[in-house]
Amino acid sequence: MGSKAVAALCAAIATALMALGAATATARNLSLSDQNIRITFTDLEFRAGEVRQDCHVTLEGSFHRATFAKSPEALVGYLTRALPGQCSLGLTILAETLPWHVRYQGFGGTLPEIASITAKIFGASFRVSTCLLRGNIEFVAVRDPVTRVLTGVEVPLERNSELPLTGLLCPEPRLGNLRSNGQGTVTVLASASRITVTLI
Repeated sequence: MGSKAVAALCAAIATALMALGAATATARNLSLSDQNIRITFTDLEFRAGEVRQDCHVTLEGSFHRATFAKSPEALVGYLTRALPGQCSLGLTILAETLPWHVRYQGFGGTLPEIASITAKIFGASFRVSTCLLRGNIEFVAVRDPVTRVLTGVEVPLERNSELPLTGLLCPEPRLGNLRSNGQGTVTVLASASRITVTLI
């Protein structure tokens, strides 16, 4: 290969890399395959002192738009329904506090290979035994960078500790911890279809 051909090839590769970099830099938005979602936890654990509660919980809601900017604290949707399933103790969702706001917090991984998306539920309110919890719960949706599918969702303990509790018989200090012991699932509402998230 002559020097001119090599130079032309190098220039073409450099142009392609610059175009890729520009596309990545301008990928400011996240696009969802569906706006209506269901999040299911098979083992959501609540702890406060000696009180421990394990429960199946289903959350349903929707995003305001199919596309939203990666702006921390942006209001992106509402949870309009929360259903407790089988529980080790009594769990009551305070339905009158719904809808709960969902705000985008950030992502994990390196663009464009986003591996997770973090969001926070504002105003979550429920009662476990004699304790009332009202607070903001952070969760992480795990994303496959290749298929772009949300493969699971978890409630990390390190981001959901020392949640405020009220109630006459609640343990001291009046703080609770929340976490998911196993990964939950994220699907389209009323469907088993998974949701994909694309950078645009």
